[in-house]
Formats: sequence, C-alpha cells, structure tokens
Amino acid sequence: MCGLLDRPGIALSTAGKDMSSNIIEFEAARDRATARQDQRLHPRLESDERLFTQVVLSPGDPDMVGTTLSCTAVNLSIGGIQFRTNEGLPRGSLIDLWVDVANRPGKFFLAGEVRWSRPAGEPDDHGRQEFFVGVQLKSGAATDIVDWRDYHANAFAR
Repeated sequence: MCGLLDRPGIALSTAGKDMSSNIIEFEAARDRATARQDQRLHPRLESDERLFTQVVLSPGDPDMVGTTLSCTAVNLSIGGIQFRTNEGLPRGSLIDLWVDVANRPGKFFLAGEVRWSRPAGEPDDHGRQEFFVGVQLKSGAATDIVDWRDYHANAFAR
C-alpha cells in the first residue's frame, strides 16, 4: 500500500470507493514512464572517443545538409551512439559518422538517424551551447556496420 492511510492526523475520504485500483493504475503509469525514459535495446559502452558527423538529409532544416561537426562520444552501442557537439541536429536528420575508437586502427564509417537532440546544460560565458544527440545506426552496404557490431559483441564478451 501507499502508506498515507497509516499516518496519524491524515484522513482520506474515499467516499466508499476502493482505492486499490488507483494504486495499481498509478504503478502501471509509473512503469510506462520509466520504460519511455530508457528505450535502449543494447548495452552501452561509456566513451569519450572523437567522431565526426556530416548531415546528409535534414527535413527539419535543409540548410544543414553538408554540415560537418566535430563531436565527442558519450556512449556507444551496437545500435546507436550518443555524442556531444556544439550544434543541435533536427530529429529525423540522416547523418554519416566517422568514429575513431582508440584501441582499434582506422575509423568506423557509419550511417544513422537522429532520434533526439537536447541542450547539454546552460550556455558557457561566451554564449556557446553544447548539445547531446542520440543517433540510431542504420544498416548500409557502404558502411562498417557489420564490423561495428562485431567490435561491440566482442567488447561485451570480455
């Protein structure tokens, strides 16, 4: 139970209603909210690897097409990347990514879709704002997605 009914000096009027169904509904709503906050399908590797992105398609801001950004990874997984950068990217934008992993020679060339973008705190003293961006990786014949998945499968097998 909730615990409020047991506290001295607190009287709750239920007008003859059974409150247990409300508690069950509240718990179900809380579980749904928690699931929405973390929709991750794969475990993450914390990272501060350097990566570059280039906007290929941006229905939300067509002027961004061709923009290349230098970024810092926050975490990496088989299916996605979260990174920090100095410019927000519109949701639904398609981007190419070049990820340099320190303990592996060469870079991974990947393609993905921006799923979300949000400010990373307050702007600095010079008014510059950083953003966190979440990208879902896409399969593609000309990408290193198979090698990327193998790399992550091996990282979690250790």
